[in-house]
Amino acid sequence: MASLISDVIKDVFKEASEKKITLTPDNYHMLFCAAAARRGLGASECKKLENYISKLDQNYQNELKKMNVRNIDELFAFISSRLNRANPVDVTKINLAQTMLLKRILHAINLMHNTKAKELANSSLSMLDGTIGVESLNLIRDRWFEFVSHFDDTYLRRLEKYGIKQNDDIETIISKIEKSKDNSKDIDLKYTKICELIIAALVPSIAPSADDDIARVSEHLRQNPSLLSSQAMEDDIKKCILKRVRLDQNEIKHKISILDEVLNNLNTQIQNFATTLLNNGSSVDSAIFDIDNINSIDDYNAIKQKLQKTSNSLRSEISAMGLKLSDDSKVIHDLKERIKELEEMIAKSSIKKDELTGLNNKNSFEVELANIEDANAKYGVDYTLMIIEINSLDDIRLKYGANAKDAILSTMAKIVQNRCINGEFIARTNSDEFMILVANLDKNSAINLAQIMINDIAGYKFRYKNEHIIVSASSGIALRSSAKNQSDMIQKASEGLMIAKSEGINCIRVV
Repeated sequence: MASLISDVIKDVFKEASEKKITLTPDNYHMLFCAAAARRGLGASECKKLENYISKLDQNYQNELKKMNVRNIDELFAFISSRLNRANPVDVTKINLAQTMLLKRILHAINLMHNTKAKELANSSLSMLDGTIGVESLNLIRDRWFEFVSHFDDTYLRRLEKYGIKQNDDIETIISKIEKSKDNSKDIDLKYTKICELIIAALVPSIAPSADDDIARVSEHLRQNPSLLSSQAMEDDIKKCILKRVRLDQNEIKHKISILDEVLNNLNTQIQNFATTLLNNGSSVDSAIFDIDNINSIDDYNAIKQKLQKTSNSLRSEISAMGLKLSDDSKVIHDLKERIKELEEMIAKSSIKKDELTGLNNKNSFEVELANIEDANAKYGVDYTLMIIEINSLDDIRLKYGANAKDAILSTMAKIVQNRCINGEFIARTNSDEFMILVANLDKNSAINLAQIMINDIAGYKFRYKNEHIIVSASSGIALRSSAKNQSDMIQKASEGLMIAKSEGINCIRVV
């Protein structure tokens, strides 16, 4: 037994030397008990702390386990603190102070711009404002423990593409994003200059116009020059360059074929006329030769008939050529008339403006919608559809007349145009609605833009024949990324407009 204790003492001195622990009584006691336990020596002195703790109330025992009390001095410090808190008045004051501290912490969390934390903080505050008991406190504690256990901030990694790796402070993050955005302006300016050069290079040199694909790619580049960094856009530009070459080649072939056909027809007509002249010339030469040999009236008559026949043949050939030229002229005239009709049809179909407001019309809106959907499919460009409509416009027409309605629509178009200065596409698709397509605009920004336009409309003093007409508007908004397809997006925006109109004036709803 003595040798075992001696070994334990040696272990204590060795561990103290290796770990450079000063052997105070408390440290020696701690090291001795630990070494004795390793060698299987049960010392009663080492179990005093456990024996004292076992004599306390179970709640105190549980609390001591959490606090990791290591020696008797810490045990007595714990007991002293509990005895000093035993005064009911002091306990009440401490509980109130702790509750107020907890509420202040929850209020602070409410300002941290985290939706889930904000909801949980509000829920916890509501519980604290009620009857506070052990169960309610435990419930609050468990909810916060669950929040911390499941909290996932991996979404912050997406900020790394903006050069933000330290994401502990929101203000710092925003500052870095703004700085990154300022730098991106210079990059966008460079992209814009390059885009203009590329668009000019894509225009055919000989062909009268570019095809739809070249025009569409050029329009995408004008609207969003940063697409130059997209692999899909790079592939499309290469395809458009090949198309431009083919368009010029086909135009040259077409013009050469037309010229070749004209020359062939002209050559055929000249050859036919030359053959006719040659044949009739031979007949005339023969007749002239026969004149020298006239010996009788019969010879004279024979020569006369021959000349008459030659004359008739020439007259017939010339008449036939005249008829042919007349027929060709008629064909050319008919072709000109047909071309004129086609040009008028093309001119009508190419009208892209609404007569009343000067905005784009429904046809041009459908073309733009197809183009921006193509950009969404190829390059991932999200876009927003806003529908704005004047409320009770038919009632205004009945009260003040159709001219008043037209005047309001024309003025509204100008108000909307004045606010859409960043490439937004505006169209009047029916008598009362205005459609606005905006690329790369998030939900909040779309709401803000619509709100500004509606406020401008509501604040404008519409006057017609010295009468003040009070006007309000409603708006429905839908994001392409929140819809299954293009039709679904239009349906959502229309639903949002109907909801906004039913809920009151100057309302905006996003579906």
